Amino acid sequence: MSLHQLIYLSKASRHLDSVDFLKLLGVARENNLNLRVTGSLFYNGGWFLQVLEGDLHIIQDLYRKIENDDRHMQAKVLYLEPANSRTFSRWTMNMINLDEEHDSKYHILRDLLDAAVKGNMIDGLSAPVKLLKVFSDDNLFGIR
Repeated sequence: MSLHQLIYLSKASRHLDSVDFLKLLGVARENNLNLRVTGSLFYNGGWFLQVLEGDLHIIQDLYRKIENDDRHMQAKVLYLEPANSRTFSRWTMNMINLDEEHDSKYHILRDLLDAAVKGNMIDGLSAPVKLLKVFSDDNLFGIR
């Protein structure tokens, strides 16, 4: 297996409520477990930013399904690179809805999503690289 990380950005095609997110999370966790995929989904202000980690061909196939999912519009890959290890190894899929959750990483994640939407850099890094750095520096979600 060739471990890769794919990060994409997409706009929600419609309003999603907490029930929609719970259903999405349940299906993603079950599917990803079978595919040996890990990752995290971040949502804020109608935008998704998702990290998928796994075999290159598997995560590319998953992304194509997401691209064709009617809940997503304007999907684009921001990052696709080989990885030495998984950043989100504890989760077949983690989800943070920043419209509802304000944990210790709220401000940086909100800024990351905003930067990704606008194509801006954060601390001299692209939004996807900064996202991976934030979580690889701190796998326990503590403040660093």
